[in-house]
Amino acid sequence: MRAGDDLELWIEDVQLDVVSRLRMRGKADVSTYFGNYDRISDWTLSLGSVDGRPAILIRNPQEPDGAVRGFMLVEWQDERVVQIRDFRYAPWCLVDAEISTVEG
Repeated sequence: MRAGDDLELWIEDVQLDVVSRLRMRGKADVSTYFGNYDRISDWTLSLGSVDGRPAILIRNPQEPDGAVRGFMLVEWQDERVVQIRDFRYAPWCLVDAEISTVEG
């Protein structure tokens, strides 16, 4: 199953903010976001935290240093996604961020 396939996990008016790029609202529009990521290969995702908040960390698997290149913050309410903030295209947000990974 791909990330956008299970729309039952999202509220109807889910919000997406790809920082510095675009904003979307609603299941139909936001579901295209995951399709876009599915077509590219310069990222890999892992769990972690940014400034103490649970986060999805983005790395480029082709870069040998394995450094975090961006992150996504996902807000949940009643077991459903209400907002996604994607900082992949906002590298300045990494400068002062406290980032930790979840080992497992």
